[in-house]
Amino acid sequence: MAIETLSPQQSHAWKERILPDVENVAEGVWAIPVPIPNNPLVYTYCYAVADGSGVILIDPGWDGKDQYLALTSALESLGFAVANIHGIAITHYHRDHIGLVPALLKKNPDIWIAMHGEDLRSLKRFYSQTVDMGTGLDPNLNIARAYGVPEDRWAEVESLQLNKKAGKRGGGSDADEFALQMSSIPDTIHVLEDGSALPLETGALSALWTPGHTYGHSVFVRDEDQLLFSGDHVLPTITPNIGLDSGAITHSLGDYLKSLDKIGTLDAEMSVLPAHGFRFQGLHDRKQELIDHHHQRLNEIRERMEATDDHSVYSVAQGLHWSRGFESLHNFNLFAALAETAAHMHYLDIDLGIGPLVLKD
Repeated sequence: MAIETLSPQQSHAWKERILPDVENVAEGVWAIPVPIPNNPLVYTYCYAVADGSGVILIDPGWDGKDQYLALTSALESLGFAVANIHGIAITHYHRDHIGLVPALLKKNPDIWIAMHGEDLRSLKRFYSQTVDMGTGLDPNLNIARAYGVPEDRWAEVESLQLNKKAGKRGGGSDADEFALQMSSIPDTIHVLEDGSALPLETGALSALWTPGHTYGHSVFVRDEDQLLFSGDHVLPTITPNIGLDSGAITHSLGDYLKSLDKIGTLDAEMSVLPAHGFRFQGLHDRKQELIDHHHQRLNEIRERMEATDDHSVYSVAQGLHWSRGFESLHNFNLFAALAETAAHMHYLDIDLGIGPLVLKD
């Protein structure tokens, strides 16, 4: 079936890039938009799912006072306090999905947390500064130089490298404070595997491991009414970035394509509840669109490699199609474009110029 929106309100908000209202999207399920500061995505949907006398949350969203107020006010309007949150299920460790976890745990230490073991491993590495937060690599590596970025743009890419931005731990930056909070996430986490059931009091939600966007990315399936909480794995109008999980860059695109095939085994009429955009039906058609996009991108890279002698990641990225044009990409968006290009180049066995991509433990 073709892609069909299930919410005119959400579709309108996404088109206009404005914050939508809280919406009851299924029996005992509410979509709560949590703002993302200074980001074209504008918000992440946190899903509140009724669980006995309380709720569980899927991806509580970006950290911050305004974000915390947006989430807790929405919950209060539904009749729930932070004390009523039984647990939090995380699709993946990116800040716009996991950011509010420390604040919610501080208010209610009895909340259980569930996430895939691979993303928990990455979380501990990145936010304890074992590896660089922005690249997942040796903190001393100049990723801008390695990717062939012109020297006058190095600062844009290096700004994503925590050690270069904030110096040593305790430097006082917002990123450093958040790193310290996340590094203290308790070890008593429900570590999810493929097929794991979430520890709900009522009903059933199962995790499906879908590596690609991050190596531990998981989606959650509620079979009783055919709901798919897709995180960033499948979005209705944009393609999730493949390559930001730099520790898995050597296999991220291959993983993602296999994960798309995996969700193709789910019912075609399943309702998809994504983290960004709007809820929709047409999972199989959207899956194929995403596969086609990445094969088109691979062909673009092959053509660019033949068209120029400069085979650096930056040069190749310059020759690809970007929705707003390569010239418009700055700071994080530039880094994300380079990371995605690098992941596709690696898939084609093209040297990235940064040596072996092996993480330190």
